[in-house]
Amino acid sequence: MKEALPVIAAGGTFAGATLAGLLIGIFIGGRTGQPVWAFVGLIVGLGAGAYSAVRLLFRAK
Repeated sequence: MKEALPVIAAGGTFAGATLAGLLIGIFIGGRTGQPVWAFVGLIVGLGAGAYSAVRLLFRAK
């Protein structure tokens, strides 16, 4: 079970950053009237989440 904790933390970090990016993009898109911001927020969230998750996994080794 102890070996699975970093993987669970990395997955949670990835999901949280992706969701946060999407929600921020939806918020900005709603304010500006440009729905493309939701897609931009999703991509930024995916990138930030992947970066964070990889750092967590490599630090755990």
